[in-house]
Amino acid sequence: MPPDTLEISLLARLIEHGSCIESARNRALIRRYETAGWLMSSNRHNDWLVRAEAMLSIRTRLTTLLPSWEADFELLRAHELDPRKSQDIEALPVLRRPAVAKGKLNRRNWRSAAGLGPKRKSMLNTQATLTSDWVMRLRPNKGLLANWEDSTTDLWEMAQTWTECLIPQRKWLSLNEFVGAPPKIVITCENLGAYIDLPLPENSLALFSPGKHSELAIELLAKLPASRWVHFGDLDPVGLDIANHIANETGRKVFIYIPSFAMEYVSQGMAQKKGVIWNIKTEHPVLKALEERKEGLYQEVFMLDCRLKSELIEL
Repeated sequence: MPPDTLEISLLARLIEHGSCIESARNRALIRRYETAGWLMSSNRHNDWLVRAEAMLSIRTRLTTLLPSWEADFELLRAHELDPRKSQDIEALPVLRRPAVAKGKLNRRNWRSAAGLGPKRKSMLNTQATLTSDWVMRLRPNKGLLANWEDSTTDLWEMAQTWTECLIPQRKWLSLNEFVGAPPKIVITCENLGAYIDLPLPENSLALFSPGKHSELAIELLAKLPASRWVHFGDLDPVGLDIANHIANETGRKVFIYIPSFAMEYVSQGMAQKKGVIWNIKTEHPVLKALEERKEGLYQEVFMLDCRLKSELIEL
C-alpha cells in the first residue's frame, strides 16, 4: 500500500483544482500546508486555495510520496477510480499487479488478490464465477433425483447412507434440474437440531436454513417451483424475519408452521427466550401471547412431542 494515501489524495486535489475543503480527516495536513505558505483561506468557510507560487512545491511533495503519480493517476482513472480519494489510492498495488482468474474461485480469494482484503470490495472485474462456498444440507423426499451436467444422483438413496445430502455450492452450480418425484412440501428449518431430527414424511424435503444462509433456501425453492413451501423456525421476531425474507426473495406466500399445541408450551412456561421485543403485528394467538409476555419459543422444544409427526404429515 502506498504511504500517506490521505496526503496523496489531498495533493492530487490541490494540483487539479487549486483548492480543497477542510475536514476532520485532512485538518492537520491543511494546517501544515498553511504554515508552509502553500495554502490561504478563501472567503468561504473551510475552503482553502493554493498560492500560485506554491504549486511547484506541492508537485514536488507529491513526487516524493508517489514518484510515478502521473502514470498512477491515469491507471486509476482507467479503472474508473479517483486519485482524489484516499481509498482509491490504496488500490494502486493491486492495479499494478492485476490478478486474472478463471473458472470458479472463492470470492474472499479474489477480493484479497484484486482488492484490499477478503472483507473489502474487489477493485477489478473478473469473468470467473465467484463463490462463497456454502454447503447445502437437505433431507430429500423419496424419489427425488438431481440431474447434474455429468451425472444423475438419487438423493434419497444418498441420504439413506449419509443420513442427509450435502451439496457444495460448486456442485450446485452444475445442477441442471431435479427430476423424479418432487417433494410435496419443502420445509425450511432455522436450527440444526430441529432440521436433523425432524420426523419428516417420505414425500417432504427438509432444508437447513439458518438466517444468515437464506440464500440456500432461495436457490432450492427456485428449482422446485411446484412444491409447497413451509418455514419452521423459532417463534420470535428473528424467526419470522427469516421466513419473510425468503418469501420476498422467492415471490412465495409465507406459511409459517406453528404447532397446534404450541400454546400449551407458552402457558406451561416453556418459552425459554426471555426479554424478546416484538415489533411485528400479528393476530395469531400464540404469537400474541408471546408478544404480551415478551418471550419466544425455540423450535427445538417441540421435537420430542409425539404430535409433531402427525401434524407434519397433515401439512
